[in-house]
Amino acid sequence: MAIINRIKYDGNADGSSWLVHKYPSESFVLGSQLIVNQGQEALFLKGGAALDLFSAGTHTLATGNLPLLNKLVNLPFGGKTPFAAEVYYVNKTARLDLGWGTSNPIDFEDPKYHIFLNVRINGQFGITINDTRLFISRIIGAVPNGSVSNYLVILKYFNGVINTKVKSIVAKFMLEKNISFLEISAHLDDLSGVCQSAISEEFERFGVEIVNFFVETIKPREEDLEAMKKKREEVSAMKLELGELGRDFYAQRRSFDVMEEMAGTPGSGELANAGIGLGIGLGAAGQMGGAFAGIAQNINLNPQPPASGGALKCTKCGAGNPPGQKFCGTCGEKIELGIKCADCGAVVPPGQKFCGECGKPIANIKCPACGVENAPTQKFCGGCGNKLGG
Repeated sequence: MAIINRIKYDGNADGSSWLVHKYPSESFVLGSQLIVNQGQEALFLKGGAALDLFSAGTHTLATGNLPLLNKLVNLPFGGKTPFAAEVYYVNKTARLDLGWGTSNPIDFEDPKYHIFLNVRINGQFGITINDTRLFISRIIGAVPNGSVSNYLVILKYFNGVINTKVKSIVAKFMLEKNISFLEISAHLDDLSGVCQSAISEEFERFGVEIVNFFVETIKPREEDLEAMKKKREEVSAMKLELGELGRDFYAQRRSFDVMEEMAGTPGSGELANAGIGLGIGLGAAGQMGGAFAGIAQNINLNPQPPASGGALKCTKCGAGNPPGQKFCGTCGEKIELGIKCADCGAVVPPGQKFCGECGKPIANIKCPACGVENAPTQKFCGGCGNKLGG
């Protein structure tokens, strides 16, 4: 092979873009001129090791500016000494118009409407080589013979990296923000930034910097889009029907339906006592701030027989007890035979509103200290503990 005295690369003859180019000759002599254009770097390799790097300018090759190569092969000093090495030119200018896209549809579940979709994602990104030695060392295996036509081989690898990362990034982004694929267009800028941050680390391993990264389209299949739009209409109609009471209201409404059915069905008291279904309804009623409290109140969970003639009615649970009992046989509460009138001291039977001796009303006692009303039988205020009635 002829000895080369001038080493230079001006780019592709057709003016097309290039990223890395291996100089076709590997035989050089000391004293040869190495010309590196603006936006380029030239790297000498020997035995797969990245050695001396040259930036833009004209360089006369000598042992002084090839210290790493000289150390490796011990070049003789002076003269037109031949030596063998590989020279790679790397384009350092930024490429901003590189396209990327998912090679196959990706399966996603829409986080808002819970429909499984086949989605294709496409976009554009830009890169620049910020570490020529690292880039050539890591990527050279993907460029057989260093041919410029294999520029697309490098892009294919980068596109594979993006495909691997983008699925998990998009899924996590949409799930955390509860965004439907019908709404994603308004969030593409934020998603693009998240993707660029997550993918940059992988590119940096090859000495490549991502200058920009854009997610341009996220598109499910047409049939999936139609199914999702139909689901959205159903959800919107339900919200309108339920008065915009929230996503969880439908389940709560079904609980109240069960309660209403039980309230109007003979024998539902036994079902309620068994705790089947009703506990859920009552819990939901509490969450709704008592909106359906009336329903719950109409259901007597502890039905008691009415007090018959002469029976003592428990003031706590309302159960009837035989005459002479001092404690309620249902709840164990002490049976009060009457209420003591606060004015004359006479015992007034339960249920009477006025004292049969003095005619004074049997009313709650208002605490003179804090103003809290207390039952006539209380001796101390339930609000402040102050003694009542002198």
